[in-house]
Amino acid sequence: MSGGAMTTEMCPYLHPRGSAREALAAYRRALGGAEPAMTTYGSLGMDDPSVRDMVANAVLRTEVGGPLMVSDLPPGADEPAGVACLFGDDEGALRAAWDVLAEGAEVFQPLEPSPWGSLFGSLRDRWGVSWLVDVDGAAGAAG
Repeated sequence: MSGGAMTTEMCPYLHPRGSAREALAAYRRALGGAEPAMTTYGSLGMDDPSVRDMVANAVLRTEVGGPLMVSDLPPGADEPAGVACLFGDDEGALRAAWDVLAEGAEVFQPLEPSPWGSLFGSLRDRWGVSWLVDVDGAAGAAG
């Protein structure tokens, strides 16, 4: 092994219901980042018109802490849509992301003070992906 620096990243891999392209556009608005790198099923040699233009894999390099991988599931695939967590201490950025993710979502827990001293919220977005948002220290408990 060389003595060079190595990095390891972990990221969520989401399978939004409906359109991965549409979900990616919203996630990019919520989380920032450049246009995602995208591979279609057609580019992998699948000529079936029902899947040819679907997203086989996309990587959004977000501005809030790492990559997010997204794909459409081919017809008949039965996998969970996924769960993603956003956390940190940048309340403005996390509130802005929450607002985008909450568009058309089923909100389970509004983004509000939690018993553990942060702002916390959970929702299932309009593509079936569950999101947990936790703003560390933002509940403003005078300590």
